[in-house]
Amino acid sequence: MDCKEYTKKQNLIYKGRILSLYNDEVLLADGSESKREYVHHNGGSSVLAVDKEGYIYLVEQYRYPYHEMLLEIPAGKVNIGESSYDCGMRELKEETGLCAKSLKDLGLIYPSPGYTDEPLHIFYTEDFEIGESHLDEHELLNLRRIKLDDALNMIKDNTIRDSKTVVAILRYVLQKAGI
Repeated sequence: MDCKEYTKKQNLIYKGRILSLYNDEVLLADGSESKREYVHHNGGSSVLAVDKEGYIYLVEQYRYPYHEMLLEIPAGKVNIGESSYDCGMRELKEETGLCAKSLKDLGLIYPSPGYTDEPLHIFYTEDFEIGESHLDEHELLNLRRIKLDDALNMIKDNTIRDSKTVVAILRYVLQKAGI
């Protein structure tokens, strides 16, 4: 069955600094019409840093929509004209002070396809030097160094709930296991 939807009219509702909100008119595969509300986001990059002792580096920050502190891998928005790779390198340095020599790809995810078109690139590095962080204005976070095995248990017991972080850690472990 063909389930593709076609945009009849794109309706911009709000344009902000990091996202835009649309309420588009669409034509469904069965010929009926509907509306689709969604948030447009240019995308982001995230990096799992794993040191030689088997520790990973997470940032702990308050996430207003959830009203709680979350543990996450460093991540941020891809700037216009910036590659996802370069964004990952920049965000890792800004948020943690870690300077990666290179990043390896762990894939692309769609964090919440029901209401946003955000693509999120996930990388990892095992080759980095420790330096000074350079947080963005109004960015407050704590750097946490956690044993990889402990992080896996934190995923299992739902302490780590951020989707990009869960995916990054699990994909990393699967890749290292040759799965």
